Amino acid sequence: MRQIRIFRIFLEIIFFIATAAYLLVGPQLNPMDVISVKSQIILSLGSSAIGALLVWIVLTLLFGRVYCSSVCPVGTLSDLFIRLRRNIRPMNLPFRYRQRKKWSVHIMLVYFICVIAGIAVLNWAIEPWNIMCNIAAVYNPSAIESTWISLGIGSAVGIAAGLAALVIIAAMSLTSGRRYCTDICPIGTAMGLLHEYTIYHIEIDPDVCTHCGDCETICKSECIKVSQNMVDNARCVRCFDCLAVCREEAIRFQINRNRPTTPLFQKTKTTGKV
Repeated sequence: MRQIRIFRIFLEIIFFIATAAYLLVGPQLNPMDVISVKSQIILSLGSSAIGALLVWIVLTLLFGRVYCSSVCPVGTLSDLFIRLRRNIRPMNLPFRYRQRKKWSVHIMLVYFICVIAGIAVLNWAIEPWNIMCNIAAVYNPSAIESTWISLGIGSAVGIAAGLAALVIIAAMSLTSGRRYCTDICPIGTAMGLLHEYTIYHIEIDPDVCTHCGDCETICKSECIKVSQNMVDNARCVRCFDCLAVCREEAIRFQINRNRPTTPLFQKTKTTGKV
């Protein structure tokens, strides 16, 4: 189970490097960098993004929100800030479970209404890929210049939007982990709505779990509640950190759902015995 996290991190690094190279230098640096944009979910591009969208729908139905942890550049940016957070002692506090926020669905609905209505300004300010384009424009204005000029606004607005997004993502990541991904990102919220239909889930085996709480305190999506052996797969971004930290291998990425077979005879944290 721990190997799956290593593979996920490898993909995350590869795609983020390709994204940075594509946005800061351009495809002329390496033609393979184009894969970074071809792999993104960018609904504001319309029909040209349908192929990638269909692929990600299938992958999400199979494995859940793997896009958020392996390919999404904003997700990787959040992870970088979270890693920085762990090196700042006053901020390196354990994560705790929190309930899902309803406003994430409202943001998603407004986003899709704008996509359908052709109102591109909001989409260019809130889509993960477009956020990275705006952030990259601080160094390389050509990354967004043609787009924002075509909107009749000007690239300065895009750069300002990128700086604002960078500050928000940094603040939320340093204080609350993947809060941007689980509460604001419309792409992530839409993927989360499919969680009841996905084949693979993150599940806690109640007959093996000792309720040590390690998985809950490391979960940057704050979607694990050990006391109830519960994982909110709608918000789980499939980082697999919880699988790597569990000493009992009680939390797993699997097809079937877990149910307690002996609820009165489970392991405890103190003894590890039944």
